[in-house]
Amino acid sequence: MNSYRYFDYDRSFDGLMTVIFDLYEDIERAKFMPEAQSNLFDTKIFISADMVKATRVIKALEEKFPKRFMRELIAVFLSCDTNKEDILIRAIKGVFERGYGYIFSSEKAASEFRRIRRNVLSENHSYKGLLRFKEVEGGVMLAEFAPKNDILTLIVPHFVKRFPTINFVIADVKRETAAMHMDGKVEFLELKELDYTISEREQFFEEAWKDFYKTIAINERKSEKLMISNMPKRYWRYLVEK
Repeated sequence: MNSYRYFDYDRSFDGLMTVIFDLYEDIERAKFMPEAQSNLFDTKIFISADMVKATRVIKALEEKFPKRFMRELIAVFLSCDTNKEDILIRAIKGVFERGYGYIFSSEKAASEFRRIRRNVLSENHSYKGLLRFKEVEGGVMLAEFAPKNDILTLIVPHFVKRFPTINFVIADVKRETAAMHMDGKVEFLELKELDYTISEREQFFEEAWKDFYKTIAINERKSEKLMISNMPKRYWRYLVEK
């Protein structure tokens, strides 16, 4: 018989901070179990976000540790890794007990924390160079992508800084969410489906780019295996030349 203390929560960052507050003394036995994995024999508690409790945890993290640690926590929280909750709550307790240096230790939670952080930040960095914008009717620039991790909020500031005067939309089609940058302001919204028409100018440049790509390609030296090793296939979907 296992000794885990199963929990579920509202999937918000504040909700997870509330979990840490409520289960802190028993975090070693705490284990995240979403509803889909539950059965009649499991005893589980559901924890909703409590802003007072969450704020106390966040304030303690911000006061005691480097600013980058909060950014790292958010990055790991945005991961698609199914074990992120268990890793985060243990890593945070480890840091509270042993200091920020704990994150660089060989402890399992610490090493897994670093692995997930690298994965999220690496994908975010890749899309900064791979995200493709196209002009749609109305003059708005649109970029679609389907990242493994929920990195929309991480990547938007880069493009706001890069294109401060351009109105654009970045759509995460996998999660049906989007970031809309209009007149210098950013708004995040749900987006069930995209219905748009590319502008005539965009259509001209897309065709020109495809022709250029085909012209410079050397068919005898084409190697899909090499292409995949340089750029995983999951990045190809929204590239015009693919």
